[in-house]
Amino acid sequence: MKNIKSIIVICCCLFTYYAQAQSGWTREAKGFYVQASAAHFSSNNYYTTEGTLADQGSTFNTSAFLIYGEYGISDRFTAILDLPLVRLNSFSTTETVGGVGNIQLGIKYKLLKSFPLSLQVALDIPTNDGSNFAQSTNANAFGEFDEINLPVSDGEFNVWTTLAASHGFDNGKTYASAFSSVNFRTEGFSNQLQAGVELGHLFFDKLYVIGKLKIQERLSSENNVQSGSFLFGEGTTFTNYGVTSMYKVTDHFNVVAQYSDYAGFLVERKNIYDGGTLSLGVSFEY
Repeated sequence: MKNIKSIIVICCCLFTYYAQAQSGWTREAKGFYVQASAAHFSSNNYYTTEGTLADQGSTFNTSAFLIYGEYGISDRFTAILDLPLVRLNSFSTTETVGGVGNIQLGIKYKLLKSFPLSLQVALDIPTNDGSNFAQSTNANAFGEFDEINLPVSDGEFNVWTTLAASHGFDNGKTYASAFSSVNFRTEGFSNQLQAGVELGHLFFDKLYVIGKLKIQERLSSENNVQSGSFLFGEGTTFTNYGVTSMYKVTDHFNVVAQYSDYAGFLVERKNIYDGGTLSLGVSFEY
């Protein structure tokens, strides 16, 4: 069962909140897990708030260095920290701007002693007011440099509430999980619903491979027109899929690689750039 818990936790430290996964397991008392990873995304395929694909003429790029950690307060309570320590945003036609992304602090509680069913509540704390302007690299027809807001934080508090269940199969090397989350947003933003499943397996006693599938929908009928930027996530919907691999270098040290992408076969892509995210990292657990 310890192997299964190791598989689960690596799915939680991903590039954006879009890809975050959940499980029914909590960490053992005084046990901890820390992961550092770097990720990159680049695309010029933008889906509008109506779901129409539009080539913006320039490429959006974002990179990040992230720290994720878990600590077992007890066998049933786990504290969680998700920190985008550095996030860099740019278009191919602008300078690069950066900063610290939203800091997420959470508590997960194992509801049942005999079955991995958990309830997690996490607070997303903004690190700025959602303003981070980048200047164009070339002057416009009037000889002036344009500015565009490329925030690294959405400037508002979020509260994620997640119910997750997991099951480990008899061989102790395979697991399946399912979860559902509601994001309660402030400042007039639309609340969001996420749901997903994942399946993981340990190969050769060294290599974990995990497949994931998730959707996001919004829970209100109208968008916040004052915050239409895709970087605020307002009205953003999608289907997200991905694969994660983790190689156990030692009993406590791991190398992690992940790829995720978007699709529209379950939930239509809206207000989002469509493309793949590649993430590489290392982790330590005890």
